[in-house]
Amino acid sequence: MDASNVGRPQPLVGDAGKESIKHAMSMGNPQQAIADYRAANSLDLPAADAVYALLDSMGVTRHSVHSTALVAASSAAINHIQNNPLSNDKHMTLLEHIRHYMDFPQLQQLPLQLLDIQPRMIPFDICEKICKSPRLYESCSTNIKRVLWQQNTDLFRQHMFPLIQSYADSEDLLWMSREMTTNAVMKFTSRRRKNKSLLDISAAIGADLRLYMQTLGMIRELFLETNNPAFGTLRLDLVMLMHENDVSDIIGDDICHGLAWPLDACITKQLMDDRRVQELQSYFDRFNNENMPYGEISLILSSPYSRHVLAQYVLSILEAIAPESAVSQRYKELKFPRVLLTMGLSAQELIQQDHPKIPKDSRLKTREFFQSLLVHIEDTAAQPVPEATSILTINGIARQVLYTFVLKLAANQNMDALNTWLSVIGDFLHSALGISSETPPYQISLDAQTESRIPQAIPVSHNIDAFELDAFIQSIVSCICSNHRATATILNDMCLDLDLRSDVGGGTMEPIKPPLVKLLDQVGRLRHCGHEQMIAFLTGCASFISAEYGVDSASSPQTTIEAKENAVYCVYKLCEHAAANYVVDPAHIDVLKEQYNKLSLACPSQAFKYQIVSSNCPNASKFLLQ
Repeated sequence: MDASNVGRPQPLVGDAGKESIKHAMSMGNPQQAIADYRAANSLDLPAADAVYALLDSMGVTRHSVHSTALVAASSAAINHIQNNPLSNDKHMTLLEHIRHYMDFPQLQQLPLQLLDIQPRMIPFDICEKICKSPRLYESCSTNIKRVLWQQNTDLFRQHMFPLIQSYADSEDLLWMSREMTTNAVMKFTSRRRKNKSLLDISAAIGADLRLYMQTLGMIRELFLETNNPAFGTLRLDLVMLMHENDVSDIIGDDICHGLAWPLDACITKQLMDDRRVQELQSYFDRFNNENMPYGEISLILSSPYSRHVLAQYVLSILEAIAPESAVSQRYKELKFPRVLLTMGLSAQELIQQDHPKIPKDSRLKTREFFQSLLVHIEDTAAQPVPEATSILTINGIARQVLYTFVLKLAANQNMDALNTWLSVIGDFLHSALGISSETPPYQISLDAQTESRIPQAIPVSHNIDAFELDAFIQSIVSCICSNHRATATILNDMCLDLDLRSDVGGGTMEPIKPPLVKLLDQVGRLRHCGHEQMIAFLTGCASFISAEYGVDSASSPQTTIEAKENAVYCVYKLCEHAAANYVVDPAHIDVLKEQYNKLSLACPSQAFKYQIVSSNCPNASKFLLQ
């Protein structure tokens, strides 16, 4: 026996405990061995024998009694450890006494609780032991795991990557980020900061600067791989969550905190006022071209929330310039937001470069487009010129600002100008997505759940452009569906122009003359989001028609649908057309099915012949609840 253990009662647990019991029992009288152990461990309680007899008579097994006693004793010990701080020496002495309990699930919380109180004092050999045992590792608190992660980067990456990916994959966060210009954006910041994946990421980091920096590296790594702007939003949300939680050790060392703080205020208020613009400019004045952290800055600016508020700022400057465009002194104000938008759209390129430089190739084209847009701001009836619209095929900033301009036209119910620009947007879809207009808009393979076409893969370099198209389509549908007059106008145009004799299954729906419907049709053949938003648009139409069935046309002449049953028929035909011809991303199939079922519920009961139900809809039935 180890000399250090002489005189110390030996725990009767594990293989060593079994051998100790066998040895004691074989050396003499077993009854005496038990009595000696009870005396040595303060277990010689005469009343216990009487209690055992009583419990035996009640049919309570000894195993049940001992298990309950073990749980009670463990709970009492854990409570004592939690509420009685020990000096470092006593802490280590107690740990040495109970460390072997880590091998036993019933007792392992005792040493783990002790380790949790002083995680910085965990011996290296115990760290190694925990890292080698998945079961033991999973039982550890986050405090203990942080110490392990400091020593084992692979464990930290295994823990963090799923959380980071979960944030990026959240359907709720995706939907919010695609709403471009709405008062609801003001509420989105609070909802994002309460996202479970974000809170779990923050909890894992705690106040550990090293783990925080490693997490930022993982976010950059995934962004480089996917060019998914959701990772830009995560970068922004993470630093701002640290700011809100006042984690000074981290925000003091995050070089982008000075950018994120004023930018987040602009996003929350959906306004870039003079004060915030000055704060942002002051942040950039701290750097020169050699020491500017282009990668981190561009990652934050790649967030759709950042780019959308910057695009709104550009548009507000152009609106201020328009009345006196010939002599305005405000043109120079466009440079700053234009540079920030360029960085956000070029984030993947800037992060990859060893010596990054902001792309300058499209600057002249951007200025040329802005000059053209001024004409349309002053006179919304003006027709777009080919020289300006051709810029949209190659210039991401021009598209970003145009989307914002068109959404404002929709909000102002300027339907003529809106229809003009929706047609223009339909002309540059393939260029924006980085795919050839000569190739099929979908792959040959089918989604196994629905036998629907799977969309053609978009080049990674165009993923932000594809996201912006999705965001514009969702935002324009939200805007139109919230406006009864606009909805009625489009429904009446659909009834007038749609060829109701067309063969739905054959994919012919021409002529689709309402520009919004035509654009949704074009995008639905290319993008899953276009499919979703066509059904969302039809749901808005169906809800409006249902309400109109109960409205006296004389009391609401501006919003009444001229032929309600024809309008329902148009909704039905377009639904079947979409189900037969639009692409489906299997990763988002559940959201699409929700949209179809919302449409089914929204259809007016009065037009029962055209209900969106499985018995009526051979194409849409694959998306409907049976």
